Amino acid sequence: MLLTVNGAQAAEKIKLGLGGYFAAVAVAGSQSDGVGQSAANTRNHGFARESEIFFRGETTLDNGISFGVDMQLEGETSADQIDESYIYVQGTFGRVVYGQDDPASDSMYYGSPAPIEGVGLVSPDFVSSVLANGVASPAVKSNISGDADKITYFTPRMSGFQFGLSYTPDTCGAVAAACASDAVGLESQIDTGQQSEAFEGAVNYVRAFKGGEIALYAGMATANVEGTAAAVAAAGAEDQDQWGVGFTLVYGDITFGADYREDNQGTSAANTDRTDYSVGVNYVVGDWTVGMAYAHGEAEAGAGLGKDETDGYQVGAYYALGPGITLTGGMTYWDVDDNLSAAAVENEAKEFVIGTVLEF
Repeated sequence: MLLTVNGAQAAEKIKLGLGGYFAAVAVAGSQSDGVGQSAANTRNHGFARESEIFFRGETTLDNGISFGVDMQLEGETSADQIDESYIYVQGTFGRVVYGQDDPASDSMYYGSPAPIEGVGLVSPDFVSSVLANGVASPAVKSNISGDADKITYFTPRMSGFQFGLSYTPDTCGAVAAACASDAVGLESQIDTGQQSEAFEGAVNYVRAFKGGEIALYAGMATANVEGTAAAVAAAGAEDQDQWGVGFTLVYGDITFGADYREDNQGTSAANTDRTDYSVGVNYVVGDWTVGMAYAHGEAEAGAGLGKDETDGYQVGAYYALGPGITLTGGMTYWDVDDNLSAAAVENEAKEFVIGTVLEF
């Protein structure tokens, strides 16, 4: 494909470079594993890993406009073997991204720090305990479309402020999306209950001050439910809306942050909304970082039916052994409640983890 901008030519075409990470952890712990309980017959120790290889490249035209590409290959067999894949153009006008990537409401997020590098409490990469209620793990970023094909625009940062907006025609545009009509070409617009035509935007503000930095975030996401009116009503679905706020404060060796998100979950029944929030603090001591965090998620089960709740508590530390080499470890406690107090759903779990994160 030939790209030209006012006849300006690039000094050379894009060359790809390699990058990525490999995270490996060993986990041991205990949870509610009696007869009839959620973790019955579950092993009390194990290993886990997660890795990706990045293929990235960029070139700059003589007029200062840059074009680039980013493709991320999963290191394990996955439904979406290429996790994210997109191209971009950027200059004094801002940045435009096209392809499979998270929306602006996700990528512009600021909030609570993670005490255990590569693990954390909100949407963690590694969860060894059974979180079987309607919440699972807390999630604080506004994100409906995931990595579905989209176009995103980010403004230049002006006086500390930056704005971003994404549009996703169809969430079946993600390779791993479970959609009945997912196929080559234009997608169906009557996949009952699926959320599409999503607009997801955010604004953040970053300001340095003597001894530190403050970052503020606000994001929203809205999408239209698919299906005929009768089918949507029968499924109890509606247009999905999310909004969230957060902040990260760095002062000296201390990083403190918190966040909050509301989600109507795209369900039309009364009292079925979801709320998530988290708070955390990290402290740097030489090459060590120690911290603690708390996260909460709750999902209403319907009028008069109570709610499911998940609470997570975490303390941990990580050590910068060398460039791109981090040793990490800590303890996580999960308290999982079911609106009906079902033993097959509820869980009290302790996880002890030690691991390594290599970045390259």
